[in-house]
Amino acid sequence: MPSFIFTARFPWGLTLAVGILVTSAAPADWPYWRGPRYDGTADATGLPEDWDPEGGEGSNLLWKRDDVGGICTPVSMNGRLYTIQRSDADTEVEGERVLCLDAATGETLWEHSYNVWLSDVPAERIGWSSPVADPETGYVYVLGSCDIFMCLDGETGDVVWNKPLHEQFGMLSTYGGRTNYPIIHEDLVIISGIIINWGDRAKPNHRLLGLDKKTGEVVWFSGTRDLPYDTSYSAPSLVTIDGQRQLILGCGDGQVWGFQPRTGKPLWSYPFSRRGLYATPLVVGNRVFAGHSEENVSGSAMGAMVGLEISGAGDDTTVKELWKIEELVCGYGEPVMVDDRLYVLDDRNKMWVIQADTGEIILEKKSVVGSRQRSALFYADGKLYVLSEGGGWAILEPTEDGFEVLNKQRRIRGQGFAASPIASGGRVYFQGTNTLYCLDTGSGSQTMPTAEEVLGQETPVSQNPAATQLLLVPNESLIKPGESIQLSVRAYNRIGQPVETPADVELTVQGPGTIDGMTFVADAQAQHTAAVIHAKAGDAMGVARVRIVPSLPWRFTFDDLSDPPLSWVGARYRHVIRDVDGSPALTKISTIPKGARSRAWMGPSDMAEYTISADVMGSRNLDQLPDIGLTAQGYVLDLMGQSQQLQIRTWVSSEERARSTVPFEWKEGVWYRMKFSAEIESEGPAATAILRGKIWPRDEPEPKEWTVTARDESPVLSASPGLYGNAKVAELYLDNIEVTANED
Repeated sequence: MPSFIFTARFPWGLTLAVGILVTSAAPADWPYWRGPRYDGTADATGLPEDWDPEGGEGSNLLWKRDDVGGICTPVSMNGRLYTIQRSDADTEVEGERVLCLDAATGETLWEHSYNVWLSDVPAERIGWSSPVADPETGYVYVLGSCDIFMCLDGETGDVVWNKPLHEQFGMLSTYGGRTNYPIIHEDLVIISGIIINWGDRAKPNHRLLGLDKKTGEVVWFSGTRDLPYDTSYSAPSLVTIDGQRQLILGCGDGQVWGFQPRTGKPLWSYPFSRRGLYATPLVVGNRVFAGHSEENVSGSAMGAMVGLEISGAGDDTTVKELWKIEELVCGYGEPVMVDDRLYVLDDRNKMWVIQADTGEIILEKKSVVGSRQRSALFYADGKLYVLSEGGGWAILEPTEDGFEVLNKQRRIRGQGFAASPIASGGRVYFQGTNTLYCLDTGSGSQTMPTAEEVLGQETPVSQNPAATQLLLVPNESLIKPGESIQLSVRAYNRIGQPVETPADVELTVQGPGTIDGMTFVADAQAQHTAAVIHAKAGDAMGVARVRIVPSLPWRFTFDDLSDPPLSWVGARYRHVIRDVDGSPALTKISTIPKGARSRAWMGPSDMAEYTISADVMGSRNLDQLPDIGLTAQGYVLDLMGQSQQLQIRTWVSSEERARSTVPFEWKEGVWYRMKFSAEIESEGPAATAILRGKIWPRDEPEPKEWTVTARDESPVLSASPGLYGNAKVAELYLDNIEVTANED
């Protein structure tokens, strides 16, 4: 118990509201956004039923950080908190950071800052996702706002590996800022998002990637339904139902889906909404409870809550609707289960209590605090913790007829809550938009459930010993002509459990390459194409895909192509090759949904200091011109139609980051030549990106001077060349694209 409490303020923004405090809290982590059970609950006692945000003598406010806030829900591991924050706000080096704090004191232990580039996300939506911590490796995994997926050492903050999912897989990073949550299952870290890929995966789809958590190698690549309605930030949960391990989440196609987490195999789906699902479904046993606030799949009612029952395994897995309550508008908050009752807040922060097995409404639309809600509910120690977007909070006690308010505060001045409450080590943490609070009663304790308690027991492998699924690893690769990849085969039974790999696995290749044992070798003459490798053993099959991209220089005339190059990510669904002015040209069409404003990527992510150029032309439709852009090393040179400007930028929503704009009058139906060059200027440990762009009528000589230039003191050091375009109303055309290394 504490002998005295004091308040002290430190230069890094920490207010420490305790001096000597001894707590009986047992070590317990909160490694995932919805907690160790994936359900918003904790096995804890002695948690606070009241608190004072200002602290002071006798307060249970252990510490607060007035310089740490945002919409990210922190996670904890080994006495440390991890959160995603806006970095260097309103400066030329503005970006994003992962922050690690001492959970007991709030002191910063390390931070890792990184760029936001070629993304439309606004700064106030940084940290929409939440990290996931892995006690087995000590690593922390973060999906950044521009879809940089990182594995960091939890002790040091050092980068173990990272992948730019936007340019290597075509994951969308939009103005909405909706970013998905990673989750750990055994040796995999699984992440999802709306992806516009290549080949047979070129159409938009809410796809999932299973990556080796230690190396970042792609183990499996799966998906939902093409042409989803929306982006989504519904987080996955893990459970075992009828002896089969499942990963369950809401997706951008408005459906709730179940997958095998080791293989990525889709098991079942339930159509629920005509827009993407945002709230995370609650999974309890073999039941799934999900809510949304958009239009239902039938009728005109808005919003619903549904109870589903999952049964069966493998191809016989089924989903059954138990009950459904329409016009319950709960698109953002996640419910919790207390004594087989669902407690859920609708979007106006009104509480509903529902009998979980029947859908009977026990309590509806009872006010709690505030008028808008974004945070998930948290339940522990017999208490429900509620946070509101307007800065209010409430602590409730569930009762037979609903709940009793223990304490609440209608508003904390200058504060709002979008992040959710968590508990770790017997303490409770609230992250507001501007402040992170830590509460400790001095008597709190908490324990961690075992993996078996959380996930349940699987059917013994001996009951399904046959291999029915094969995974070829790495499942997705990018190599140069003549290079090779060493493959491995993993075998799984019908319910997604690893089994012995058959001895008679046969590999074959579709595309430019050969197989020697388990080694794929790309043809030496292959250019901007791809190969698909098939594995077969009896009825078990699997595939891996390989993009083949040569070293610079590149030139694309489109004269001998019927489609954009196969290896380009994000191109084929959005572009066609069409005769323009008597010659084939790459045409970005305006008649497709969800893709008229987009980017395409040509090659590997380690490319730097090169120049991309192209012939470009725009059409006019409804008195509007398109935007036509080339991307180099994480920057875009954009010929802007409506504003008649030429602009260099990297993060479109940040006015402070590298940006330079000049007037440039241009006309429809006229071919221009664009050239964009990126290079790195280094002085000691510092580096600066130098960006130069020019444009001129194609039939005139190239001007000596650059039309527009920019510098970035927080440079993107490498990225794939690519294309940017906005053809929502009017088409745009490209030809004679060239990418060359800069001369020394």
